Order: sequence, then structure tokens, then C-alpha cells
Amino acid sequence: MYRFTDRETEQLGKRGIIEYAASEQLNILSEGAPFADVIAPAVVGNGICVITEEEKIDYMELYKIARADSRIMKFVPASGAATRMFNDLIKSSQGEIGEEALKTLNNIKEFAFYEDLEKLFLFRNLDIDKLIENRNWKEIIDHILYEKGLNYADKPKAMIKFTKYDGYTRTAMEEQIYEAITVCTDKDNLIRIHFTVSEKYIPQVNEMISDLREELSGITLDFSLSVQKPSTDTLAVYADDNTPVKNESGELVFRPGGHGALIENLNDLDADIVIIKNIDNAVNKEYRQQSEEYTKLLLGYLLNIENKVKSFLKEIDILSQDSIEEIKFLSRKYFSIDLEKQMEYLENHRKNDFLFDFLNRPIRVCGMIRNTGEPGGGPFFVKNRKGISLQIVESSQIDLNDPLKKRIFERSTHFNPVLLVCSLRDYRNEKFDLKKFVDRDSYFVSKKTFNGREIKALELPGLWNGAMSDWISAFVEIPLETFCPAKTVNDLLKKERYQRPLGQAE
Repeated sequence: MYRFTDRETEQLGKRGIIEYAASEQLNILSEGAPFADVIAPAVVGNGICVITEEEKIDYMELYKIARADSRIMKFVPASGAATRMFNDLIKSSQGEIGEEALKTLNNIKEFAFYEDLEKLFLFRNLDIDKLIENRNWKEIIDHILYEKGLNYADKPKAMIKFTKYDGYTRTAMEEQIYEAITVCTDKDNLIRIHFTVSEKYIPQVNEMISDLREELSGITLDFSLSVQKPSTDTLAVYADDNTPVKNESGELVFRPGGHGALIENLNDLDADIVIIKNIDNAVNKEYRQQSEEYTKLLLGYLLNIENKVKSFLKEIDILSQDSIEEIKFLSRKYFSIDLEKQMEYLENHRKNDFLFDFLNRPIRVCGMIRNTGEPGGGPFFVKNRKGISLQIVESSQIDLNDPLKKRIFERSTHFNPVLLVCSLRDYRNEKFDLKKFVDRDSYFVSKKTFNGREIKALELPGLWNGAMSDWISAFVEIPLETFCPAKTVNDLLKKERYQRPLGQAE
């Protein structure tokens, strides 16, 4: 077992990491994170529900009531850098122009950021049309990527111009806000939205929001930001001897704990009903209406479940047998869990306690889309120490060397686009402590390099994976058109965004 020096213990303390937790991280990195015990894929009719036309009317009414009552907030993880998005251009700036980079350059005028690029060249008395005609690609690449120009290689995705239409261009962050205006605005014309960002970009984000507020006549934007906490950073070890990675000064090297760390940020919010959506899933105008409609329907679906759950919890001490049967039906219909088996051998006086623990949890409804490409992470029935439940599992969590698990994985039909709606308050309207519902075994271990040596890095249980493992979960099918992520710059081209194989968007 590794023993931390006094200096290293002091380092841990400054980040708010206790020594025991750091030792646990080293043990996981040494032994490896356990694979998820997937039992079966969740499919339509068994794990994934489809909203009927008749149900849509009721769900929309429930949504409208919650919206008017200012219950809905949007939460957008937005700290990711755009470096990977522009990776092909970065490589081409240092050598030969690659195929994907050439596609970007040949379509340069189609991008929303072209207008800003053109203005920049005009300001410097440079003729961008001449550069394009002469295929002076290096100059254009440098002005897209680096400080002399738009500096997109160093900016977060949130600040990249994603869309253009009707004479407007918008960043990914602005698109998320405009969507929130349609979905979240309450009876007093107030919208609540929260972004997690990198600390270095807070001043620029605030400046962007200040400009946007001037455009939003008659609408009050309750906008807030947070950063990933240092206490959620994790250690890494050298792959050859499992000792902690250190820098040139002999200090421990810490790495961001991944999006699972954001359960802390979500937990800190004074929130009731929350929409969670990735920053790069910014739907363009052609599909916005359908995307917004299904976000509203998912909210109504969630509120329908929430109403039933809270009603049962308020009567838990005097539940009739009919009420118990209703709870079992609720669990089968929405969560695909058979409570009959779990309660079969319980004595009558323990059944109410079991049902209370089962129902008194945060609730999430996750949109799922049909997987038309190479399979990626998606919805599965998973067995852990608390039993079998619906979970979102990434491909890296499944032991694909096990023939049985591989067959289960290959039979999956749907993909997780990261569109979740969540209920964060209990039946007494008090906030759940979300940290109590994390599966601490659902870590990710990845291999990277540091100073020329291979290292193993640790990521916390993912926000919509292990961090929400013990929530009440329901999965609902939504249309493919609600999902158009931009993982690479060429995904911003309309034809690329809506024909992308889904498995590549993990």
C-alpha cells in the first residue's frame, strides 16, 4: 500500500481530498475498475417506453403547469474545450493538410464562424477570398485556431459559433439559452439556466451573457455558473509500477475527475426539476421545434411519475393492498422493475419500509434514440449489489472479451444522446442529497501518456452513469432529429450533423 508523504498529504488537503479517499483511488487504479454486469439491453417494450399520441396531451398539460410555477431549470455541462473538435485542423497546421481539414476549408463559408473570420481579415487588410482562391490554407487555419485569430483551439465549445440562420449566428451557449427560453420561461418571463465552465473563461462567458441580456427584451435571465471542484480531481498512476504520477518538482499530479464530478455542482443548485443537455447538442432551426416538443414531453412524463411517487410516499404508513398493487404496476410500467419478486419473502410489516426506500429517491427520465450506426453507450439492465435496474452504460464499461456480454452489447438498439430530465426534491419538497445515490464502483480507468510514460487515469462515475445509479430511472424513445452533436468541426456542416453514425458520438 502506498504511503503518502507529509508533503503529499498537505497537497491532498489543499484540494479537499482526504487521504483515505486518495488511497482508494490508487487501489482502483492498481486493480482496475470493475465491468458493469449487464444482463440485457433495454429495448422498446422492455426497458424503453414510447409516448403515445393520447398521452402527449396529458404530459403537455403537466409540463405547462410546472413551467408556469417556475419549477424548471436547465443544467448544461459546458467546460469541455474545443481542442478535440478542431483536431484535424491542428494537425494540418503543423504538416500536410489532411482530408477532414480540407473538407473544412473547402466549405469554410458554410460555417457560422465564417462571418467573424471574414471581419478579422478585413480588419487586417487581408483578402480572405484571395487566400481561398490561392488555397493558402495555412494562413486561414492559423486565423481559426490561434491567438492571432479566433483562437478556437483554446476556447471551450460553449463559445464556438455553431449555428446561423435568419441573419443571426449563435454560439453553442447562446443556442442552449434560446432553447431554454422556449422550454423554461415561467409566468413572470423568467428563465433559470446553469452552466459548468472552466474557471479561466468565466469573465468571457459573463461578457457574452451581458450582451445577450440586452437582446432579451422582456425576459429575465437567471443565469449562473460553477466550476468543477478541486476535491473531485483524481490521481493517476504509472502503468508499469502503479505508483502515483508526479511532476518535475516531485508533486502529485491531479487530473479532472470527468463529468461525473458534476454531480457535486448539480447537488449545490437550488433546483427542483432540471433538464440536463450536453453543450454540443445544439439543434439547428430545422429540427428545433421537434427537439423542444420532446423535451417538454419528457418533462411531462417525469412529472406524471413524480406525482404518483410523491402521492404514495405521503400515504406510506397507511398503504392499502390496492395501493401496493398500484406501486407494483407503476414500477413495471415505467421502470421495468418487478417488485413482486423483490417483496415476495418480506413480512407484511417490512413491505412499507421497502417501498418507502424504493420510492424516496431522485427521479430521472432519459431520452433514448435509435442507434443507426456502430453501437456506443446506451441503455441496459444492470445487476449490482442493490439488484437489477435500468442504467446508461458506456461501451468501455462492458467486458467485450466475454462472449455473453458482447452478445448483449451487440443486441442493444438505442443510444444515449444525453437529454435527461430530473426531479431533485422529495415528497416533503426538500432537496435530496444526490451524493448518497452514487455507485462508487462505477469508475472509469483510461490509459494516457505523461512525459513519455504510459499512465492510468481515473474518472469518477459518469454523471448519467454511476453518479445517478441509485436514482429511479425511466427510459423513453425520442426521435433521431433531437440529436445533432458537434464532436468535430465538420459536424457543424448541416449535412454532416444529421447523417452522422450515432456510435461515433459517444
